[in-house]
Amino acid sequence: MKRVAVVLLALIACDGASKRRGGVEERVRIEEVKQADLGDRVLVTGSLQAMNSAELRVPRTSSWELPIRWMAEDGASIKQGERALEFDTSTFMKNLAERRLQYLDAVLVFRTYENLSVLELKQKEFELETHRIVLAKAKVQANVPADLLAARTAQERQLEMKRAEAMVAKAEKELISAKASSSLERKVKQIELDKARSTIEDAEKAIGDLTLTAPRDGTVVIGEHPWMGRKFQISDSVQPGWTIISLPDRGSGMEVRAELSDVDDGRVSIGMAGTCTLDAYPGEPLPCVVKTLMPVASSKGGQSLRRGFALVASLDKVDIERMRPGMSVKIELRRAPLSGGLVVPRGAVRFSGAKVQVKLASGQLRDVELGPCDAQGCAVTKGLTAGERVMVGGPS
Repeated sequence: MKRVAVVLLALIACDGASKRRGGVEERVRIEEVKQADLGDRVLVTGSLQAMNSAELRVPRTSSWELPIRWMAEDGASIKQGERALEFDTSTFMKNLAERRLQYLDAVLVFRTYENLSVLELKQKEFELETHRIVLAKAKVQANVPADLLAARTAQERQLEMKRAEAMVAKAEKELISAKASSSLERKVKQIELDKARSTIEDAEKAIGDLTLTAPRDGTVVIGEHPWMGRKFQISDSVQPGWTIISLPDRGSGMEVRAELSDVDDGRVSIGMAGTCTLDAYPGEPLPCVVKTLMPVASSKGGQSLRRGFALVASLDKVDIERMRPGMSVKIELRRAPLSGGLVVPRGAVRFSGAKVQVKLASGQLRDVELGPCDAQGCAVTKGLTAGERVMVGGPS
């Protein structure tokens, strides 16, 4: 239905344009409905691109948008390893400074903990050693024969030795527990320190990724902004994955990349042959064939309502010396003509709301059904017969 509506609008526009030339109505003439061949062509504009190219894309970082700070000039020659593209690093440098301060804080906390932990363990070891000395003294006193001491004294010395043994056992357990706790806490502090260090490394790597170098020798081709309809410029904010610069390999072959408007949906198919004409060489059309056609229309992005199907046409011949990536190309595709169909001149077609009518030579309007149209005529599928005379031009 959408294609029918578009065809109707196109016919209305052409009908109105054909009736007036500089405000003067077209001269009325009478023509016959005839059996004839009806051609159909589709015009698409695109650009010449290398089949293979090295692409410099916006890296994935913690920031969704990156401003372009510098890039090589469009068409400039560049050597492998040379700087080709830079993004703004101010936000990342600020983030790096903050992470370095966080790392210094983590180092301070780690070293402070280590020092306190050593002191705590030394304290526990000292307490254990003290209790062991007390135990040794209590053992000596408890080993004095009981018959040389008063009964009460002998009993007290035995109790003192047992208390000293209990204190030694308790001190040993506390030391073991302190060592285990210290070891575990140290691992936690070490993980925090390593994490702080890794954040610095990640920030430094992110900053390094914001400067892109040429992966090989080539000619710089600046990509087009998907929303602005122009080439990328310095200070543009771009998103991860966008191709900003490409280095085409012209030796790999050339193809034409274009976009088929959604109003032409169904008029082009893979394998359709046509001609591709470079705007720089209008008198030298080249045979080409539709190689790929995306099945789903995509939006141009931003606030644009335009949608289109990505189309790629292959070329039979390539002249590397004259054909450069980015050159504009006009693609003309012709569908198989409708042979021997009933054709009415386009100037005889009238539109009344949803009705399509043809004005007969008698002045009567007759409802008809139309098929495909070209610039001169439309196929009639119902409502007319061969030989009938129709009025072309004149008032609607």
